[in-house]
Amino acid sequence: MKANEVIKIRRNEMGMTQKDLAERVGVTEATVSRWESGDIKSMKRSNIAALSSVLNVPPAVLMDWESYDAEVVERKRLTDDFVTLSNVAKLEHLRIALDLLRRLEGKQ
Repeated sequence: MKANEVIKIRRNEMGMTQKDLAERVGVTEATVSRWESGDIKSMKRSNIAALSSVLNVPPAVLMDWESYDAEVVERKRLTDDFVTLSNVAKLEHLRIALDLLRRLEGKQ
């Protein structure tokens, strides 16, 4: 899957309009439209970094160096959420969560 397709798919999965994405990345809506149509083949590094962050997609995917894998993206998002929560969770809750994950994976 090409970068332009990934941008459109991820934007839609996240419920964003082209205008929403443009505002979050710091470009015009027309630029997002041209990225998605494939009219713009190369992007500035700063735009790649911003898109990567907003769409939660590795920069290498946006540079067409790697293929897009929805499961990998979802796993990264969930891991990031888990880490964020673990930083504020009570120690006992972390133990319970870890125990539950181990049971679900048959590791205990």
